[in-house]
Amino acid sequence: MKSFLQQTLIALFFSLSAEGQSLDVVVIDPNDDPIEGVLAIDFLGREYGPSSNRGIIRLPAEAGTQVQFFKEGYYIKVIAIDWSIAESQPVLSVRLKPNDISLNEVVVSAEKISFTDTLRVQDFDFQDSGLFVLGYDYLILASLDFTVKWQTSNSSKFKSVERDPRGNLFLLTKDSVSQILLRENYVYFYPAVSISQYNTYIKPLKAIIGDDLVLRNIIPEQMPLPISHFRPGNKGKSMSFAPYHNQGAEFFIYRQGKDPERFYFSVDTAGVLVAHDAFLDAYNIAATIERYYDRFGIWQHEKLFDLDQAQKIYRMAYAKDIPIPIFKREGQHLLFDRFRDIIMVFDENGSRLDSINFKIDDSFHPPLIVQNYWSEQLYVLKAKRGMISLAPLLDYEMGSFQKLDLFARETKVNDQWILFIDESNYLRRQKLNTP
Repeated sequence: MKSFLQQTLIALFFSLSAEGQSLDVVVIDPNDDPIEGVLAIDFLGREYGPSSNRGIIRLPAEAGTQVQFFKEGYYIKVIAIDWSIAESQPVLSVRLKPNDISLNEVVVSAEKISFTDTLRVQDFDFQDSGLFVLGYDYLILASLDFTVKWQTSNSSKFKSVERDPRGNLFLLTKDSVSQILLRENYVYFYPAVSISQYNTYIKPLKAIIGDDLVLRNIIPEQMPLPISHFRPGNKGKSMSFAPYHNQGAEFFIYRQGKDPERFYFSVDTAGVLVAHDAFLDAYNIAATIERYYDRFGIWQHEKLFDLDQAQKIYRMAYAKDIPIPIFKREGQHLLFDRFRDIIMVFDENGSRLDSINFKIDDSFHPPLIVQNYWSEQLYVLKAKRGMISLAPLLDYEMGSFQKLDLFARETKVNDQWILFIDESNYLRRQKLNTP
């Protein structure tokens, strides 16, 4: 109730007058009632709280300028703190919004579930010591030995898990994205954003070099189709859209206080040639159709199908978003250039040091290169007749291959374990062979 909040703020103001600089936060729900048991962490990972039965958490000045608050059943709230006015206004109220995960659906248990014969998995990833597993009908937080710590239903129909270079985890649906935070026995959710916001502001980030950010250019180029959608008779059907294309990859590095600089650029020559041929095919077909229309006043509908197919090839060839992996290792950053068959080596300031011959051919299996979650060791993935194998990358040369499974996907390495999803969509774990 509002009277509670007002009384609490007044009492806190007078109680802090004789103390050092600190900030008391009153955490409330949408009805202005206090929330007990809320935790706060700063961006160095230091934890404060939990909040009292009056919803109060005291933050010292060393908490910094950004702090996030979380509790089961509520979305995470991130606030910015201006410590220059904290002395005159030493009390702050923070309102948490309930999330759509019912506490009745959440199960916390320390039992082992057989991931390999009962639970079908879409995706998984790590954060700190936690293993997050995204199933078709469930969400699970577990340890590496598959001991389940938390689980709930996948009521939002999440489809995949993605991790950005900062280590943040995101759950994706067709239309929205939710960032999650794994704690020891619980998964906390940030408010969801649209998939377009994620693709525009989060997904382009490819690497962090010191204080600098490396982002991929996501602005699509446009080319007109070879037939006018203003032409009478076609009514703006399959010929009326302008397909986007990406001829290769372009990265920019953003340095504080400076204009963005081009960090990397390459052209997908094969994709350009395919798209060019498809464009000429579409142009020739369209020209034939228009001549026929000029002569007889009707469309050749059988040719419209051919034109539609040529345009689809054109669009797909130019819409390729081929990943260009970047990894940090031993103070350097390695960029695997798939177009020039080299590894580009950058120092800790983002300056290019060297280029090393390394070819990623068609035998490589997605995600092509993986890095051990607990070390900087890199591994390559290859497929031969469906059998997926993994080998360490030692001094830019591939070591001995270790067989995993037929059609293994989402392969990741964590310490001494290899985890992957097998052909039947079960999560599998295999001991890593040391070089």
